[in-house]
This record gives sequence, C-alpha cells and structure tokens, in this order.
Amino acid sequence: MSTLKTINVIHPSGTTNNIVTDSSGNVAVGNNLTVTGTATIGGTSVVAVAPGTSGNVLTSNGTAWTSAAAAASGFSNMQVFTSTGTFTVPAGITKVKVTVVGGGGGGGGGNWSSGAGGGGTAIKTISGLTPGGTVAVTVGAAGTAPYDANGGTGGTSSFGAYCSATGGAGSNRTTFFPGLGGIGSSGDLNIRGSAGQVGNATDVASGCGGNSFLGGGGGVTGVNATGVGGAYGGGGSGAVNIQGCVGAAGVVIVEY
Repeated sequence: MSTLKTINVIHPSGTTNNIVTDSSGNVAVGNNLTVTGTATIGGTSVVAVAPGTSGNVLTSNGTAWTSAAAAASGFSNMQVFTSTGTFTVPAGITKVKVTVVGGGGGGGGGNWSSGAGGGGTAIKTISGLTPGGTVAVTVGAAGTAPYDANGGTGGTSSFGAYCSATGGAGSNRTTFFPGLGGIGSSGDLNIRGSAGQVGNATDVASGCGGNSFLGGGGGVTGVNATGVGGAYGGGGSGAVNIQGCVGAAGVVIVEY
C-alpha cells in the first residue's frame, strides 16, 4: 500500500495549496489546486477547459470536453407566411413545427345565401431538416364571392410535401347549402374547419361563415365589406340581395 504525503505549497499571494501525493509522487487529492496543463489520474487525462461565456455548460463532443452555450429549450422563433414563398432552414436548425391553414370559402350571392366553410388545418413537427435547405410554402387563396352565383372554394395550403390543408367550400347559391370546412392532411394533428351557417329563407337572412382553427368566420350581414372571413382561413358569410362575402386567405406558420 502506497504512503500518502502532504505537500503544502505557499503561493506568493499567501494562499496555501495542499497537494496530497502517494510514495511515487502521483497526485491523489488536491485542495485549491489549479491544473494548467494535462494531468493523468488513474490513466485518464484531464484537460483544463476555459469557462467561455457566462451561462455556458460543459459538454462532450465525443473526444473532448468543450464549453458551449446551453441548448435552447423548445421553439423560440417563428416565421409567418401570408403568401406563397420559400422557407430556408436557419443555421443550426434541424427541427420545426408547422401550422398549415387552408383558405376560407366564399359566400354565395343573391336573395339570401348560407355561409362558406372555414379552411382546414394540419399541425406537424418535422425533424431531420438540413440547415440551409429550402422548403416550398404554398398559402391557399381566399374563396371568391360572385354575385348571384355559388361561392368559390378556398385554396389549399401546404409546407412542401410534409403536410397540407384544403380550403373551405363556398356556399351553394342554388340549393342554399352552406359550404363544408376544409381538412388537414399528413399532420400529426389534422383539423377540419367549421361548416358555414345555414341562411334563413323565412327572414331572408344570410348565414355566418365557418371558422378555421384560428376562428374568423364572417358574421351575418348583407353588406359585403363586413361579412368577409376574419382570421386566416375564415369562411365568408352569405349575402342578402347583394354580392356574397369573400373568405380569408390561409396561412403557414413555422416555429423553430
């Protein structure tokens, strides 16, 4: 059994460094001991690492210890697409969460009409992306609202081939049926938009537009400017003796 020896080293500043060694001179325990080079303890090399920036953590890259910023928790950035475009994956990002909402349908126009459907929604977490890579983003247009005719269906929104959401259907001027809501596809969560409200023939009243996941269906009105879809993907209301109300365009939200 080796014999431990204690060596007291007094620094010029007056600080005492206590070094405990065995009979061979190997350091066993150190108190107030600063390692500036490489020490070998039990056959394992220990290298002094600069602390780096305040708040850093000590991590391993598989071969050495490094001082690095703590990994971000959750998503801290968001990019909103209100029109068709391209998402470029930011540096250091490989995972995103996307919310894709289709366009709202348009309300039919004429004597009275039911409301149009709200756009569908797909929500998906996507991993394995390459920083600097690109993903095509399509934002569905709002459904049109012609006079004395059926309302138009809202456009489909998508995030590349990962997921998509169809737009709400326009209301039928001939049958007075409301438009059905769109639906998400290939998302971790696929949500159908609300159908439009049935118009009232007796009271000659229009029907409200259906909500998307974000709400915003157009309210009951005979005035085109105030019955349009509100939030992204909201369906337009029907009309009373006037042109129907357009839906609201869709949206694609990317969080990372």
